[in-house]
Amino acid sequence: MADWTFRRLDGAQADKNRELLADVYEEAYAEKLDGAFRSRDGFLDRLSAYVQRPGFELVQALDGDDLLGYIFGFAIAPTGTWWGGFHGDVPADVLDLTKASKVFAISELMVRPQARRQGIARLLHDQLLAGRSEALGTILVDPNNTPARSAYYAWGWEKLGDIQPFENSPVFESLTKHL
Repeated sequence: MADWTFRRLDGAQADKNRELLADVYEEAYAEKLDGAFRSRDGFLDRLSAYVQRPGFELVQALDGDDLLGYIFGFAIAPTGTWWGGFHGDVPADVLDLTKASKVFAISELMVRPQARRQGIARLLHDQLLAGRSEALGTILVDPNNTPARSAYYAWGWEKLGDIQPFENSPVFESLTKHL
């Protein structure tokens, strides 16, 4: 392992770094940017909302001052609106955990292309989930993103169903993992 460091940021700290986070987003998703959902502006709009959510946390992987990648997530509100756009019925046990504020959503995990295939994504994942008080984690993955999808399954995530969280977003696989 290289001499990487990991730093945790809360919502206010992440918001102060929004332009740098968007730069990494554009690099990480360069081949998938579509000008709508997957765009710098779309990411910044979502980030503005996410940093205000209870339990928001971002973990950065750094090599010196260079940001290699990051992951962030937040506690899902007990209203259950997270599950809007879910295809079919959300299992009752998942809804019960949501209502009890026991579900943590990972919203983004990305590593700059030049830093991939070194285990950074797994370390970011494990750092973010370490010590969480929630009982269940959830993450969305593009079914066409084979590397990410394979990694999540290898890390113990299981498919719950399919979901289209925003009108302009693709349909994602909704994965869950007991924490």
